[in-house]
Amino acid sequence: MNKKNGLDERQREQCNAIGNQMFIAAFYLLMLDAGLYGFGVKWLPYPANVMVIITVCMAVYLVRLIALGSYVPPEGNAKKPMVRAALSSVMAIVLALILAFAANKTHLAQAVDSQGDNSAVILMIVSGIGLLVSAAVAIIKRVRDGKGE
Repeated sequence: MNKKNGLDERQREQCNAIGNQMFIAAFYLLMLDAGLYGFGVKWLPYPANVMVIITVCMAVYLVRLIALGSYVPPEGNAKKPMVRAALSSVMAIVLALILAFAANKTHLAQAVDSQGDNSAVILMIVSGIGLLVSAAVAIIKRVRDGKGE
């Protein structure tokens, strides 16, 4: 049993294997994106395309870990991940509102908006979908664990 995160040997091996696979997938997807960009195919502007690829790979990583039971320790006394996730989400929203208010005060938002770049909206949508998927997976896991499956 690993003292740091409570995962057993099988869970650590699965976690490492899935992590390696997602790292390789992210690398190949980023190289494919760079190659398509070289041929003139631009599906999203620069910073957004990389963030979407990384977010998708991380979402697949998380879903696979939860599906294989390698996300929480077997003893089941996790330190309330839903409370941490909710607190982190609230803090992220507060920080985003503060930054948006500061950007409006310093006229940074108008400078970015005048370029017609909608990367921030795309990243917000992708992040929101990621949070919804994570919440759905957590709810499904709790229901499945509650039924004893």
